Amino acid sequence: MVLVSLAPPVGAAAGAAGSTATQDQVTLTVSVISKGGAQIGGVSIDATWDGGETTATTANNGKAFVDVPRGADVDISVSSDRFVRNFPVTVEDATTQEVTVVVAREGSATISTPSPNGPVQGASVRLVQDGRTVVSGRTNADGTFSTGIIEQGRYTLVTAKPTYFTNRTEFRVESEGVNREVSMRTGSVRVEVRVFDDHFEDPRSVNNATVEFGDIGTARTTGGTSVFAVPVNTEHTVRVTKPDYESARTQYAVGESSDSIRLTIQREPTLTVRPVNRRVVVGESTVVTVLDAYGDPVADATVSLDGETVARTDGSGEVRVVIESAGNHTVSASAGGIGSDGTTIVGVAVGDSTPSPTATPPPTATPSPTESPTPVPTTTAVSLPGFGPIVAALGVVLAAALLLRRD
Repeated sequence: MVLVSLAPPVGAAAGAAGSTATQDQVTLTVSVISKGGAQIGGVSIDATWDGGETTATTANNGKAFVDVPRGADVDISVSSDRFVRNFPVTVEDATTQEVTVVVAREGSATISTPSPNGPVQGASVRLVQDGRTVVSGRTNADGTFSTGIIEQGRYTLVTAKPTYFTNRTEFRVESEGVNREVSMRTGSVRVEVRVFDDHFEDPRSVNNATVEFGDIGTARTTGGTSVFAVPVNTEHTVRVTKPDYESARTQYAVGESSDSIRLTIQREPTLTVRPVNRRVVVGESTVVTVLDAYGDPVADATVSLDGETVARTDGSGEVRVVIESAGNHTVSASAGGIGSDGTTIVGVAVGDSTPSPTATPPPTATPSPTESPTPVPTTTAVSLPGFGPIVAALGVVLAAALLLRRD
């Protein structure tokens, strides 16, 4: 038996592979023209996409053919010794199509930034065209910035620097080496910092709060407000503090007009235990109220007596605590991870009128009664105004004698 193996010609196989590769490519017909519509030959074209690139040069009719992957997003840039384009042309989801690239004559500009105090070094410079930044940078030690090669045409020139007012101006680049001067000046604006306590439904102004405005300075609030003069176009950290309050801070960018900042703070969370009576007869009870930092009752707070939990407060923040032994007892409370200081309640035994020397606070001292002299039994005598005891006694005797005579 003879086995015959048949294989396609090598050329046929190569042709099939080449056909497959060709199907993955599309051709862009790129036309390069001036803003006046003239076709520009001899322009280098650089086409790039994700994972690849290719180049071509326009013929005298201003056209070039560029093969790119089907469906790719392709950026087309141009270079020439006479013409330039500020931004590439983007072809999305490439198919076989014509693409027009408009170019302009080359130009350039040098920007200088004088001020009353001399050239401004480090000023930001941007040239914007059709809402897009064409070139940007900062002025050098001489206060100048060079754009490099850009399209001739109209631009918006923006110069800025912290503490200086931003300058926006329109100008044209009509050739290479255009010089443009932009004067800059410093300034400041009024900024109010308003501090409120937002614990309340209607936030209340906070007086005597300390406001730190970056490196500008520090001031205290009056009527909840402090005022600063702040250099324009600067950024600062603003911080507010007050004893017994949590602090607040924010980053604030100052513009070129007066403004105000609103900051809110609240009291640091605390609990206070307030018993109705601080001296309680043993076996009796007293009502204890648990209050927050604002003096509002705290419901469902855990109340402890001498370290042992005894109850939870009701909706009014109250609980009744029984004192079962004489001496000092410490009552405290906790809620939401916050604990109170201990408060002393003195248990007083029945018949014990002597206050504990360690009771807190000590009972109010009362004046001791004045001792009365022990009365001595005496014969009752009549006391006559202006006479001593002897004269008074004689008077009594004489009165008795007269009565006897009458009898």
